[in-house]
Amino acid sequence: MMYNYYLGLGSNIEPKIKFLIMAKSELQKSGEILNQSAIYQTQAWGEKNQADFYNAVIRYKTNSIPTILLKQIKKYETAIGRKKTYKWGPREIDIDILFCDGISVNLPDLKIPHTAIINRKFVLQPMAELDRNYIIPGTDKTISNFLEECPDNIGIQKLNLSW
Repeated sequence: MMYNYYLGLGSNIEPKIKFLIMAKSELQKSGEILNQSAIYQTQAWGEKNQADFYNAVIRYKTNSIPTILLKQIKKYETAIGRKKTYKWGPREIDIDILFCDGISVNLPDLKIPHTAIINRKFVLQPMAELDRNYIIPGTDKTISNFLEECPDNIGIQKLNLSW
């Protein structure tokens, strides 16, 4: 059985673009990237005293169930060079499972949809680029509805970068 995911990617340690490209390459080992947003430069969220992030969303297809995909993602992040810091700290790469086929998962180490999506423009904006009308499971609202209502006031800028 194949599963369709939306994954959020982020990096704020140089070379940011290289880490995003490496993440795509790692992900292709266990699935197929169907589509990708542009890269957005955004101010750090949570811990604000750090470099800006490059963020993007990809649409991804794999036969991995969510818990297996999470294990694969952690392995890929390590292979790319991610080092543990602190909550919301700087990172070489961060790959988050945002959505999976409209299902919900509520485990201690895995929440789908990702719990903070509706409050983060750096996820909503690139996600809207891929599917503005995607209805977030557990709600009757689309990504574009949540983007319009988002209280997040961080700076976000679409970049003209190939990746």
